[in-house]
Amino acid sequence: MNNPSRNRNLVFIIVALLLTNIAVLAYFLWIKHPEKADRGQENRKIDIIDRMRDSVGFNDEQLGQFKKLKDEHWASLKPMFDEMRNAKDNLFKLLSDPNASDSKIDSASDLIAAKQKALDLQTFNHFKKVRALCTPEQQPKYDSMVQRMFRKMGKPMRRNDKEKDEKSK
Repeated sequence: MNNPSRNRNLVFIIVALLLTNIAVLAYFLWIKHPEKADRGQENRKIDIIDRMRDSVGFNDEQLGQFKKLKDEHWASLKPMFDEMRNAKDNLFKLLSDPNASDSKIDSASDLIAAKQKALDLQTFNHFKKVRALCTPEQQPKYDSMVQRMFRKMGKPMRRNDKEKDEKSK
């Protein structure tokens, strides 16, 4: 007689644990955590400012000028990134067109190349403006930092690299 009551209790405990696990899983997989995303973006902003202060030696006035240049730079890049995305979308839409000519494909890829060139020149000019903020003593440090940064950007990030990068912070 004690057995059905015990089975009911076990079933109740199992169902409660199952529901708890599903709730925890749903929380981590489906619910957005904007504070984490914002914190990551904010950390990157602080990180570059810290690098300019610590690695290059920027003072508060230079940091203020740098922040202004950086904001202007990103404001000018946003529409360029949008145009680049649209150009790439147009190229890959040609995949579904069996009659897409080679000249049409070349034209679409040439447009992407031109937009990439404009982005690269915009970025180069931004770094050149930031370099102009540097004193002659700071310029070699800035040049070295920029070279290291672009070398890192050119490499594919592997799992071990990410772990090493996080540990070095």
